[in-house]
Amino acid sequence: MVDGRYRQGPPDVRDHARIRRILFNAPSSRQPARIAPFIADDVDWLIVGPIELFSFCGQHFGKDAVLQAYGRMAEGNTTAFHARDFLMTDGESASGLARLTDVQRATGRQVMLRLAQFARFREGKVVEFCSVTDTLGAAEQVVGHALISTADAPALAE
Repeated sequence: MVDGRYRQGPPDVRDHARIRRILFNAPSSRQPARIAPFIADDVDWLIVGPIELFSFCGQHFGKDAVLQAYGRMAEGNTTAFHARDFLMTDGESASGLARLTDVQRATGRQVMLRLAQFARFREGKVVEFCSVTDTLGAAEQVVGHALISTADAPALAE
């Protein structure tokens, strides 16, 4: 792909899967310039979460609105850890499950998140995106409540 256009026709299925893997990893960078090539101008992007605590949450219509939201993420947080547990692609759709550890720039506090993400693509770009976070756990960590220790937590399936 060059400047959002394909050199020799549309990509094949392997290219679709590669594009989806790259896209699902790009948001963890918090760099709007890294995310921009994968977003359609008319995108409908939803980040589920309490807007009062996380100003980047909510519905974002259009590429510029999405990039502004990720800019706000980058201002307040940096990513310390990102792992994709699952990524499934099927035609023009993809879904993923990830673990993310952010560090709040203002407090230095780490916030550990689980994310379920769903996307629909058109011509190699995201036209619909929804990210669902364990917002109760995230909110408790942001306001300083301790979570249960990992020794007390149930094991994740491997």
